Amino acid sequence: KVEGIPPPITPMRAAPRDEFNKGNEWRIYDYIARHFIASLSDDVRYSEHTLVFNVAGEEFVLTYHTVDERGYLFAMPWKSRELHLNELDWEVPSLQPGERIPVQEIWVEADQTSPPDYLTESELVSLMDKHGIGTDASIPTHIENICQRNYVMVCGPGADGKRGEIIQKGGKKGKGKGEERPASRHMVPTPLGLSFCAAFEELDSELSRPPIRAFMEQQVQQIADGMLDKDEVVSQNLELFHGKFQSFRERSQQLERFFVSRDKGGGWNNGGGAAGWGGG
Repeated sequence: KVEGIPPPITPMRAAPRDEFNKGNEWRIYDYIARHFIASLSDDVRYSEHTLVFNVAGEEFVLTYHTVDERGYLFAMPWKSRELHLNELDWEVPSLQPGERIPVQEIWVEADQTSPPDYLTESELVSLMDKHGIGTDASIPTHIENICQRNYVMVCGPGADGKRGEIIQKGGKKGKGKGEERPASRHMVPTPLGLSFCAAFEELDSELSRPPIRAFMEQQVQQIADGMLDKDEVVSQNLELFHGKFQSFRERSQQLERFFVSRDKGGGWNNGGGAAGWGGG
C-alpha cells in the first residue's frame, strides 16, 4: 500500500448481466472486472519482423508482428490498438537474406494522409500522469475545470481534422433514449483556450508547459512525506507566481492581439496570435 493513494476498485464477486437494471451499471462492472483480471495477467509478448525487398533498385519494407503471448489482451482486447500491432492473416514463408523470389503482381495505389484526431480524454489522463500533473483523485477535477472555463470541449470522434459532435455534460450525444454513445471522447481546444495558450507561450512559456506544475505537485508530496516545510513551500511559490503576475501586468497590452472583447467581437475569440490553430 502506498501512503495517500486509495485502494484500487475491484469486483467483489461474479455477477451475470441480468442482475443489472441499467446498461451503464453493467458496462462499469464489466470494465472493472476486465481491468482486475488484466492486472493479474501476464504481459503481452510479441515479435516484430521486418522484411526489405529490392525491386529494380527500389526498396519496399514490410513490418509485421506475431503475438507469442496475448497476456492481458485476453481481458482487454481493445488495448491492442495502443500497441500498434500489425498482425497478418496469412503465413509469411521462410525467407533467407539474399534469396531471390519472383514478383507475381505489380499495382499502384494512390492515397493521401489525413490529420490525426484530437487527443482523447484517456490519452490526456495518461499524459498528465506521465508528466506528474495531478493524482488519480485530482486529474478528473483538472479536466472538469478546463471544460467549465471553456478552454476545451468534449467531442465524439472526428474526421479529416474536423472535430466530432459535441458531447453534452453527462456523456450523451442527445436527449433521446437509446441513442448510440460516441466511440471515444476527444478534448477539442476552443478558440479561447488556444488564445490563452498562444498568449502564455509568448509572454511566459513556463506557464503552458508541464514542468512547473509537476514541480509543485512534487513539493506537495514532499510536504506530505515530511521532507519540506509547508510554509516555506507556500512562500516560495507565492514569490514565484507574484513575479510572473507582475511581468504579465507590465506586458498586458501584448495580450490585445490574442483576444477580442465582447463589445467588439460579440464574444471572446482568438485574435491574430492564434490564427491558423484550428478548433474545428
